[in-house]
Amino acid sequence: MQDLESRVAVIQERAGRAEELLAESAVTVADEDEIVTVTVNAGGTLTGLRFSPQARGLSGTGLADLVLSTYNQAIEEAGRKTTEIMSTLLGEDSEAMSVIAGFANPQRDAS
Repeated sequence: MQDLESRVAVIQERAGRAEELLAESAVTVADEDEIVTVTVNAGGTLTGLRFSPQARGLSGTGLADLVLSTYNQAIEEAGRKTTEIMSTLLGEDSEAMSVIAGFANPQRDAS
């Protein structure tokens, strides 16, 4: 029984640490020319969006494409960070980790 309690305590400690790390793992990415800067949280939710003055020189479509491209880079990085954090809790080769990795790092169409 003590062994079980000890294992539960370790799991709870790891889960608490993972929760802290996920809460602190915002990702900020800028495009190559730093016209668009986006920030996403661990789940890939957009939490910040900034434009440099050079954004005024882009067409609406050009700016939208740059925002989307930069956002996609940010969510890919956030997915990698989330996967790394969760693998310390669940184990890299666990079944649960493969499910999380599938959500955190979805396959994108090449279109």
